[in-house]
Amino acid sequence: MQSKKIILSLIAALAFTASPATASDVYSVDTFAIGTLINGQFKVDSKEKAEACYKILNDETRRLEYILSAYDPDSDVTRLNQHPGEWIQIEPETFEVLNGSKTIAALTHGTFDPTVGALVKLWSVDQPEHRVPSEAEIKRALINVDYNLIDAKKENGRYFGKIGKKQSVAFGAIGKGYIADKVINKLKQGGCGDSLVSLGGNVVGSGTNGSDKPWSIGLQRPDKERGEYFAVVPLKDTSVVTSGDYEKFFIKDGVKYHHILNPKTGKPVPATLSSVTIIDDNSAKADALCTALFVMGWSGAIEYLQKHPDLKAVLLSEDLKHVAMTNSASKIVNIIDKDMTVDIIPPKGKIAFADLKQK
Repeated sequence: MQSKKIILSLIAALAFTASPATASDVYSVDTFAIGTLINGQFKVDSKEKAEACYKILNDETRRLEYILSAYDPDSDVTRLNQHPGEWIQIEPETFEVLNGSKTIAALTHGTFDPTVGALVKLWSVDQPEHRVPSEAEIKRALINVDYNLIDAKKENGRYFGKIGKKQSVAFGAIGKGYIADKVINKLKQGGCGDSLVSLGGNVVGSGTNGSDKPWSIGLQRPDKERGEYFAVVPLKDTSVVTSGDYEKFFIKDGVKYHHILNPKTGKPVPATLSSVTIIDDNSAKADALCTALFVMGWSGAIEYLQKHPDLKAVLLSEDLKHVAMTNSASKIVNIIDKDMTVDIIPPKGKIAFADLKQK
């Protein structure tokens, strides 16, 4: 197998750095959208087909970004936030995200909640204007956090959405996963059935790699350079999503403030977990569940997973010494970092590494 890199220039032209492709070649392309670096890998038989696959990836990603972005003045999300308490006509995709968000919020008892938009803006962790809000500001924003006030309906072939008065939604904890699902489906429809797409911490794949084997995905070790992994997961027609506190954060007066906010407190979650990984056919579901489990903390996440053993989940402790995973995950996840203690989450009874408590 050869791996060929497509270099994306400033004028969005594609150039190849290798010789003509054979049937087993994998072409790779990088671009930037939805606030993150996106990588697409396509096992195809020609440069022209790779270009066509890239166009599908790029067009679908940017189409959905326009609809779901909280930073685009004309997006559905912006219009919902500008008219809280009112029915707003929306795209079918926004309808799906609203309903999916409300369902997962209920399943996770509000530890995932898309109505934290005001809190996200207040902290602005991943923006230059980030700051530590006052307790009074947080309290005012918390009053309006309630996923039960989200509503969506379809009438006469048109879609409508509504959020509660004074509410603001943000789909950062489910949007990338939803886009990943849509992109991989478009690629399959476009004849790019052997593809791997990475949208930051969201990776989704279909078919096989250049060796006709499942794609291989590494789980990043947070304290190392990108590309250094503590575990490896084979991926075929599914997704691997990881959330952690190690990429989006700022430090103020020696205290680390990361981007994963607890909808109950309005503040970044205290550190007991470094990362959470979910492997699931539905990347949007996996995305939201990663956030919910991270908010629950080490012991809370383990208790939740004991009640939902079907989930393929991997927890990495904040001190990077312990890995706990569900039995279903252990069948496919290979822990390669031998310095870490690994335990399978039992269906009931004693909780693995119970000394790690939510602070």
